[in-house]
Amino acid sequence: MSDSHPEQQAYTLRAIADYLGLEPLKRLARQPGVRAVYRVTIYHHDRRALDSVATLRRDGLNQAVLSLVYEGMFHSKPLVHIINLERYEAFMLALQKHHFDHMPDQPGMPLYGLDFWMIERAAGTFVKSVIVAPHTANGNHAELVTTIKTHLPEALREITRIP
Repeated sequence: MSDSHPEQQAYTLRAIADYLGLEPLKRLARQPGVRAVYRVTIYHHDRRALDSVATLRRDGLNQAVLSLVYEGMFHSKPLVHIINLERYEAFMLALQKHHFDHMPDQPGMPLYGLDFWMIERAAGTFVKSVIVAPHTANGNHAELVTTIKTHLPEALREITRIP
């Protein structure tokens, strides 16, 4: 496997959200009352599970909403989870601790043969994304994977693809 350019993985991952008919993160972040939006897009290279997009959105209320959409399931209607403010803030602080806004994509990712995640954050007109291959991540990228597993386990739930 040779190293690829992260823009190839970014194209594949963004195409999942487009295919599912989801609004771009930047547009969601600009809506009145929205403080921040986070998104985790998951691509399964071996097609064992449905690709998915989890969007965490905080507005002016004392809660955040996590919406999960799976490729080909539920007519692209989201599964919705209410996330309490303490958990949301712990997630946000963990990303800040790992300097998410300055983190590059994981280096040395192959073009194929691994699952890929794209973690995004948007606030106002600011949008940042980081692409990782969770099974080969190390250093700060492994810490980012652990942050998602710890604070947003719902985003990682797989639905097995029916042959």
